[in-house]
This record gives sequence, C-alpha cells and structure tokens, in this order.
Amino acid sequence: MTDGTVANALERMRSAERRLAEHAVRPLPSALSDPDPGEEERWEAGQVWAHLAEFPAYWLDQVRRILTAHDGGAAGPIPFGRMKTDAGRVGAIERERRTDPGELLRRVTAQIDELSSALAALPADAWDVMGLHPARGEMSVRTIVERFVLSHLEEHADQLDGLELVTIDEIRAGAARIRGVALHTPLLRWDDRTWLKPESLQPVGAFKMRGAYNALASLTDEERARGVVTYSSGNHAQAVARAARLMGAHATIVMPEDAPPVKVEGVRRDGAEIVVKGRTGEERHAIALELVDRDGLVMIEPYDDRRIIAGQGTCGLEIAEDLPGVTSVLIPVSGGGLSAGIATAIKALAPDARVIGVEPELAADAQESLAKGEIVRWDGSLTTRTMADGLRVEHLGWLPFLHLRRFMDEIVTVTEDEMAEAMRQLATRARLVVEASGAAGMAAHLSGAASQPEGDDNRVIVISGGNVDPAAFAEILRG
Repeated sequence: MTDGTVANALERMRSAERRLAEHAVRPLPSALSDPDPGEEERWEAGQVWAHLAEFPAYWLDQVRRILTAHDGGAAGPIPFGRMKTDAGRVGAIERERRTDPGELLRRVTAQIDELSSALAALPADAWDVMGLHPARGEMSVRTIVERFVLSHLEEHADQLDGLELVTIDEIRAGAARIRGVALHTPLLRWDDRTWLKPESLQPVGAFKMRGAYNALASLTDEERARGVVTYSSGNHAQAVARAARLMGAHATIVMPEDAPPVKVEGVRRDGAEIVVKGRTGEERHAIALELVDRDGLVMIEPYDDRRIIAGQGTCGLEIAEDLPGVTSVLIPVSGGGLSAGIATAIKALAPDARVIGVEPELAADAQESLAKGEIVRWDGSLTTRTMADGLRVEHLGWLPFLHLRRFMDEIVTVTEDEMAEAMRQLATRARLVVEASGAAGMAAHLSGAASQPEGDDNRVIVISGGNVDPAAFAEILRG
C-alpha cells in the first residue's frame, strides 16, 4: 500500500470523525426502528452510536490477529470477522444504545487514534495478507480496512445524516399548511428548453413566505402567544412579520442597518417590532437568542430548521408536480433553506434531474463547503461585498448542509455584472422585477456558468425574490 493510499485512508477516518462530532453535540433524532438482523438494517441513532463505539477497536483487533497468525506461519487465509447476528455484536449495541453520544464519540475518537497509528505503521507487505470472512470469503487486509473500517465509518456517518433529513412527507404536510397563504407560483416559459419559477410573485415578494408560514403554523398556541423573533436582512423578516400578523402573533425582527429600505418598510407594514443591531448575521443571531432568553420569545430560524426547509421544499414539490420531466433546477444558495428543501423534493420525485446551486463569487462559502465536505465560514466583511443582500450569509446552516451534501449536484458562482444583466433581461423579456439575489440562477444560466447540455430540455430556474430598491433597480436597468 503506497504512502498516498495510507494518507488517504487516514484522512477519510478523520473526515468521518469530524462528521460524527457534528452529530454528537445535537439531540438524538427520532428513532426509525429496532435493528433487523436481516438483509437491511434500519437503526435508530442510539444504536448507530453504540455500534460505532465498539467496531473500530474490534476491526483493529481482527487485523492484528490475522497478521499475528500469518507471522506465526499459519497456512492459507486466516479466519476473521463475524456475522451480523453475532451475539457479541448485538449485545454491545443494546448495552450502549442509551449512552450519551458525547461519551461514545470520545471512545470512537480514541479508537480511531489507535487505529490510525497502527495502520500507518504497517509494512507494505502486510496489506496483502489474506483473511477468510465467514460470509464474504477471502479478503486482503487492504480490503478489510476499506470495507469494514473506512466504508463502515462513512456509512454510519451517512446513517446519522439520514436520520436528520427532511422527508417528502414533511414537505407535503407543509404544502397543506401553506395552501391559500403562499402562492402556487406558475412555471413561465423562457425559451423552448427553459422555464422560470417566479417566487418574486409571492405575497411578500419572495419564497420566504413558504417556510415562515409553515414554521409558525407548526407552533403550539402557547408558543405563538409568547411571540416570535428572528434575524434577517429582509425577505425572511418580511415573511415572519406577515405570517405572525396572519396568526395574531407578535413578531420581533433583528435587522442590519444597511437592510434595503423596501424590505424594512415591508416589515413595518405588517406591524412587527424592528431591532436594528448587529453588523453580521452571526451577531444578529446572537441578539435574537438573547431576546429568546430574556423575553421568552420563540426563535424562527431563517434556514437552519427542518420546518423552514420543509416549507421552502414546497417550491420543489410544485416544480416536480407541474413539470414531471424536469431535467435540471437552478437555485440561489444562501443559508441553504430554499436550496435544501427544493433539492430534497426534486431528488425524491425526479431523481434524475440535476440540482444546481448558484452563489455570487463574492460570497461563495457554500461552494467551498461542498468542495471540502464541511461547513466553511466566510467573514462578513467578504460576503457583504455582493449587491445580492439575500445571499450574504457567512456560512450554510448545519441542517441545510446535510441536505445539500446528499442531494445537490454542484454549486456554481456568478459575478455582480452577470446578476445585473440577468435582472435587466428578466425585466425586459419576462416583465419580472427581480432583486440581485433572485436573479442569481438566471445569471448562471445566461452566462453559461451552469451549462445546459443536450438532453437538458426541461430546465427550471428559481427566481427567488423581487424586493429590490426602486432607485437601485432603475440604475441597473440603465446599465
């Protein structure tokens, strides 16, 4: 085994460990079912963690046993491993299934440390020593490490991810809640191969009405009576303010000083209380959480909430229902609620369609995050350079990131000039007033950043919002 291959194996273990660490600090998600020792096992989170806490050490012991027997002159492949129904394996899972995941993560981390050191020290010829598994037959140490250590760690990280993902049933339930409040926006023809999904036509001028109303409608009467709070540069703020007014709840919105006046006025029209404070999104989030602690308000997160993701996913549900042969969908990406929801719905109902995210190149944290396989943070001094104020977040939400890592095919970036040109073309050719954030997908389409290859004959571009300052819009139209 080459040094490069060993290094790759060690990095894969560390990558899986980082993913597990993300889950360990969060509450356990709902259970699926008890283990089934048959062909397909569907585990609850506690059982996944319990198995994780014992299997790296088990497989290190198996590798050592094979190598020791080989060095001792054993002939032929050396027996190793166990069946899924092995009493020791099942017993370990049942024994630890209710142990705190933080404690189990500490055990896994210690075992990965020992395993990494042991694998790094193996001589080259050790990787080709053969073992004999009771079900899989002859396997080299190299294959054992790949199948039972690396792939197994990644499989369990995927299992924990999967338990957190919003389902198509949650999105359908969200569609029932928002019916009659959020608009089922039409698909408008752009050309023979391309459609527009104009969320700029929603009651608050952006897709955010879907998620905000679904989130507030999911609260109890007692929670709504306490009042809600959120933080937003504009569109989510307007949507929460409108949803709260419709449900008779008081809303407090933490907004930045440079929020577009048209969005601030929209919040005021719906009677929400505005707190102008905080330079970055993270600072405003902290202020909103202080209000939760001080006044007992209920937080309505802009994107890192399954109710928000499910609500925004209704946009994707409509696309798949109205255009069953959809071949690609272009979606602006900010904190990830819209893109996560749409991607989830599209991959559930039209799995062959490509899902493409779009960001300004001046705020491309999501593209970098997907490339690295972990959430990357951009400083607010960087993201605020783009005129697309709705796409200025410093990082993806954790829940959206899990969905995008699973369901998004790629993320591309566009320039400020390309978004401005898209706004002009949408105004003159489609008669749509669109803000820079809402025009990002069209910018990627027109510029070729998201190419439309042969066979991509039913592309949908999500136009996410139209709340643009009139003076700024007029300046962009003048070129």
